[in-house]
Amino acid sequence: MAKDGYIHALRDGPGHVPGGPLLFVFHGTGGDENQFLGPALEAMPEARVIAPRGDVSEGGALRFFRRTAEGVYDFEDLARRTDAMAAFVAAHRTPPPSATLGLGYSNGANFLASVIDRHPGLFSHAVLMHPLVTWEIAAGAPLAGLSVLITAGGRDPICPPERTGALAEALESRGARLRVWWHPGGHEVTPAEWAAVTAWLGELRARLEDPETLEIRHEEAGGKGRWVLRAASGHEAEMTYSRVSPGLIILDHTGVPDVFRGRGLGQRLHAAMLATVRREGWKVIPLCPFAAAQFRRHPEDADVLETPP
Repeated sequence: MAKDGYIHALRDGPGHVPGGPLLFVFHGTGGDENQFLGPALEAMPEARVIAPRGDVSEGGALRFFRRTAEGVYDFEDLARRTDAMAAFVAAHRTPPPSATLGLGYSNGANFLASVIDRHPGLFSHAVLMHPLVTWEIAAGAPLAGLSVLITAGGRDPICPPERTGALAEALESRGARLRVWWHPGGHEVTPAEWAAVTAWLGELRARLEDPETLEIRHEEAGGKGRWVLRAASGHEAEMTYSRVSPGLIILDHTGVPDVFRGRGLGQRLHAAMLATVRREGWKVIPLCPFAAAQFRRHPEDADVLETPP
């Protein structure tokens, strides 16, 4: 069966629920299914992580497809194994996940790029770490809806920077959304590189969360306060204030991260503020432009505004 087409490790993160994100991780030459399994679970605890093991041995080093030399690929073998992996991925997408992600390093990144190339729409997001794509990839079907992070080393002797740039341009030409991150070293995965991958996945985690399920908390200390909505990814949306007196506050800022834009969080924060100040009997001076605009749009809320003496 396609679902068992590869020896693989499967782990659910502590925050995973049925229908949550599905993350496939592909090891580099000489690695195995455990190379990125743990780090991936830590970076995206809401995901089910599936780590297939490459089924090609090169002198005992596991790979996902054959080659005859460094950067010289057996394209017939690559095509056959790419289709087999696509069937494996598709078989695991039950129930339908909120997102299907792929993360690959070196040979695993090349293999993931081949799956994306030949089977558009299978993955919604991909992390390609130090890829070396030597085949023509620009002429394939559209990749609209695909988001890709490419990470690379500026002095990588295996994956020359010009190849990385050409891959990014080719994917963009097919409609993918691209971000490229560089470190000054070679083919190794640096701590800063993995931090960049984790941050990119964190943005995705925030986008996948339903803001309606996130609690808004009220915090105050030292004459400063805020209403804050905090996602599991660590991203925060907030409305802040400064206290003038026990019964009077100045609303001074509303901030919503880009990952939360267009989802009504500013209005939710404003509603939470109104509920608190009415319950506590406070008055408000809205110096924050967003809050001031909300009061102009809703004159029925003028009861909480401080009126001039």
